Amino acid sequence: MSKRVLGKGLDALFAGAESKPDSINEVSIDRIIVRKNQPRQIFDQEALEEMAASIREHGLLQPLLVRATGGGWYELVAGERRLRASKMAGLEKVPVVVRDMDETTAYEAALIENLQRQDLNPMEEATAYRLLMEVNGYTQEELARRIGKSRTYIANMVRLLNLPQPVIEMLSSGRISPGHARTILSLKDEKEQLRLAEEITRQGLSVREAEAATSEAVRPSIKKMVVRNDAMVRLERKFEELFNTKVRIVKKKSGGRIEVNFHDEEELARIMEILGLEE
Repeated sequence: MSKRVLGKGLDALFAGAESKPDSINEVSIDRIIVRKNQPRQIFDQEALEEMAASIREHGLLQPLLVRATGGGWYELVAGERRLRASKMAGLEKVPVVVRDMDETTAYEAALIENLQRQDLNPMEEATAYRLLMEVNGYTQEELARRIGKSRTYIANMVRLLNLPQPVIEMLSSGRISPGHARTILSLKDEKEQLRLAEEITRQGLSVREAEAATSEAVRPSIKKMVVRNDAMVRLERKFEELFNTKVRIVKKKSGGRIEVNFHDEEELARIMEILGLEE
């Protein structure tokens, strides 16, 4: 039986090849070129600044993975966030591990490192899977075995690429989840898909609530729900101004509930005081 690559880490990509222990070298940061088709495309600026501050204080503790391209130049395989933060920190040299690998192995190594760190948003992950299948001719089953995922997982992720562009942007930014996106894909009409996506973000619908909204019985009433919920949204804003925290009103066929968020006991005590319920 084939062993799952992802579970064994990046070293599993080189299994079967004659290998020797990795040596860590220091190279000029200006001699490292970032691959154009790196899986990760979006970087959080605040997180980069925090990493840069840590690197200034402690140095870059984990080396970058690169491959030599000749003439003293190197192509980055894994560690773009660390490379960016090192540049922000003003480092002139960085520690690297140099490995000899072909284009296919280099891309897979970059993908696996990001998956292990959970650094990719769903659309970056889906795009990387599609690219691996197109470039390397993998079937979904072969790719799943290669990176340690199930075939169903790969299929569901790649399907996300069929979403309308506005919904893709919502998913990339985290405004909706992959579960929401799969529910949206159950609708065949693009206008209905967009309407449901907007409703999910507008009302903060859970995946289950979004699934209910796709049923034949509920779908015709979505437009009415939007009008009816305009008043609820305004009421939510009033509650949020009062409590200075996130408030959500959930209306059901019979009754409903008001959800008031709090982060700790101190904030709960403040809300209770506003309601006149302090101990």
